[in-house]
Amino acid sequence: MSISSRYPDTILVNRAPGETRYALLAGEDLVEVVHRRDAEVQPGAIYLGRAGAKVPGFDAVFVSFGDTDDGVLPVKGRLPSQGAAVPVVVVVPARADKGAELKHADIPVPEGSKAPCLLHAAPEPVDVWWQCYRDGIARIICAPRRESARVKALLEPEAPVEEAAEGSDLFAMHGVDAAIEAALSPVVPLPSGGSLIIEPTAAIVAIDINAGPAYPGIANNDALVAVAVELRRRNIAGHILIDIIPGRRRGELPKRLMDALSPDPIPANVAGLTPLGMIELTRKRVGLSLAQTLCAEDGALSAATVAYKLLRDAVGCAFTQKAAHIEAAAAPDVIALLQGPLRAALSEAEDMTKSAIALVPRPQFPRGRTDVRAA
Repeated sequence: MSISSRYPDTILVNRAPGETRYALLAGEDLVEVVHRRDAEVQPGAIYLGRAGAKVPGFDAVFVSFGDTDDGVLPVKGRLPSQGAAVPVVVVVPARADKGAELKHADIPVPEGSKAPCLLHAAPEPVDVWWQCYRDGIARIICAPRRESARVKALLEPEAPVEEAAEGSDLFAMHGVDAAIEAALSPVVPLPSGGSLIIEPTAAIVAIDINAGPAYPGIANNDALVAVAVELRRRNIAGHILIDIIPGRRRGELPKRLMDALSPDPIPANVAGLTPLGMIELTRKRVGLSLAQTLCAEDGALSAATVAYKLLRDAVGCAFTQKAAHIEAAAAPDVIALLQGPLRAALSEAEDMTKSAIALVPRPQFPRGRTDVRAA
């Protein structure tokens, strides 16, 4: 998909077993994508948590807010006593190396609420995008049928909600799957023939610009537009350094980056040029990055991501082949998830298709390989 400055005009809402996937498009270009998995904590959700011990060296406390979920709550002033109930908003769910990031929720707590418990679900991406871009949104395409009914009830009557054919995979039909695959690659081609290389590390995100056959000024301009697109598309946040190509007018580039970032609703602060000529900026961390959502620590797709795809493929197979029995094979760790923590998603797939899905572990399969067929 090309770099586009078009105004968002289409929203996709695709319910699949155990998850709802949302995509915001401008023409054929993916602007933003959100995966909402039923078994995972969502950013923006409000919980009544229970305060624990103080975080050593920080004005913060640990807070338990779910069956197994703990996070860190920064506190200004007096710390809550251990065991006290505190309403919190999830800013960033737990990552592989860090607990959830929380902030205080200034809301009344319903009488009788006992910590830990969920007080308010996270905002719906389709509602957030509709409220933000309603003047330009021409289509809100939903699948399956019951999902379109849910979205119609959620939004105003004038919202242009459409119902896709039963069994439709909207992300495949509209090229979003391909765009996500590209967004998981560190290399981003530029229109002028060069490329970006995006490399997240533990401390910063480093972005290198390769001019290729283009003049440095043209490559830098293309690159800064692409950086703004990719930061939002990949939900990259934190401390970011861009190694621009040296040139006579590089002092203008931070302002150009600020202009390119202006449509992004997530705040970013462009600090300017470092003494070594790099552009330094920060982008507020809200939720997990696309890679953190879909991939394991080694960069390959996580077992959970493969498990959800296996179920989507099983649903698609059941509808297209009108099969009453489906055989779904994958690596043993993927199958174990579906037989354990993701059992509810498997049950949803069988309910959606009215088919029996037989899970088959294949020790010889690498994690990303799946095989789905009518039995």
